[in-house]
Amino acid sequence: MSEVLTETADDMHANLLETADYWLSLGLVLGLRQPAQARELLNVIEAHEAERGELERDATGLIGDVFP
Repeated sequence: MSEVLTETADDMHANLLETADYWLSLGLVLGLRQPAQARELLNVIEAHEAERGELERDATGLIGDVFP
């Protein structure tokens, strides 16, 4: 997300962050309530292993930031 923010105008940041927050919250609910479908959706979104690895590294970093 930080990469996206550096590439966009400052006046767009609030909208981008609100949108990202919504989708993150939606993904968390889906993952908790319907983990099998969440896993399948993730497989569709990140079909290439290299992209999946990047997503997993980002997730690990986020967890480390939130829960030190």
